[in-house]
Amino acid sequence: MHILAEPDVARVFRVLTKEQCHEFITALGEGLVAISAESKSTVPASEKLIHQPLRTALVTKDQNTSLFMPVSDTASTGIKIVTVSNSGIRGVINVFSPEGRLQGLLAAAEVTAFRTALATMTLLVRCNSLRKENILIFGSGRQAEWHVRLALLLYPDQIQRVTFVNRSRARLDELEHDVIAELHQRYPNVEFIALAKEGESDYDQLLLKELRACDVIFSCTPSLEPNFPFSALQSALKQRFISLIGSYKPQMHEIDTETLRSGGGKIYVDSKSACLEESGELITAQVREDQLTEMGDLLGSLSPSEGISVPDGCNVIYKCVGMGLMDLVVGKKVLDVGAALGLGTHVKGF
Repeated sequence: MHILAEPDVARVFRVLTKEQCHEFITALGEGLVAISAESKSTVPASEKLIHQPLRTALVTKDQNTSLFMPVSDTASTGIKIVTVSNSGIRGVINVFSPEGRLQGLLAAAEVTAFRTALATMTLLVRCNSLRKENILIFGSGRQAEWHVRLALLLYPDQIQRVTFVNRSRARLDELEHDVIAELHQRYPNVEFIALAKEGESDYDQLLLKELRACDVIFSCTPSLEPNFPFSALQSALKQRFISLIGSYKPQMHEIDTETLRSGGGKIYVDSKSACLEESGELITAQVREDQLTEMGDLLGSLSPSEGISVPDGCNVIYKCVGMGLMDLVVGKKVLDVGAALGLGTHVKGF
């Protein structure tokens, strides 16, 4: 059994090469293809290869909430256990062999942020016709950080400007100190901007300027109302890539209905059923299942390096709420890479 603590997991991700990142994208893509195919299968449940039961939540007397998320792809079984308390979010991913032997344990927080950003990249790398010079990110947490890290790793010669937008000034200051300073050293030719709504009298005008210029929008906020109006994008007509991974409840909305429908009749999702149940944007817009394209179906129809066709005047819209299979696929690969790098602790006897 191999154990990777949070610093070990972070180290694995921070030393990834561009080639290794593409290997992670391929592995996750294959998992998404498999689960989309499985959802259409008519075989009995006992013969299915992938199993993702609904997560179970336990709330203690002290209002600590523990979430148990099991998953199996037959080749491996895993369960992510995450506890949300006043002190933050902590968790672990357990990976078992088909016979039940514990193969590894790894801290869950960094993996969750990484695999969600990686899911966004599975579509972004297929958007060959879209520019990627100006990146705009809503949010300042780990999800936002990993979207930027992976985009820069994949497109170091294309990205010229990265703008982080956040409501809180204090959290953005932390990001500038802990993350942006490091990224600026690694990518000295990239301009990094931090824009906080709090305390900025010209926020609306500054945000409008960034929205007009941006080619890619990563929205990573559990916002109850849209982060920007569609009219802001219309004021500077260009095709954009827009991903939404922050909202996960029906009352949450990262974009408005007009922006959601700006994909020319296409909305890409990780899971149709999960997004229709959890995405406030889709629920408010009364989106039907036949208007959604699962990433697994899309990737299954493309050759390994084939890009997608984006109609003139249309954006690319992607909504992701996350699946347990993502944790299992990425977690297994992280354990392998960590062991190869000599990180973590190996325990015999399991």
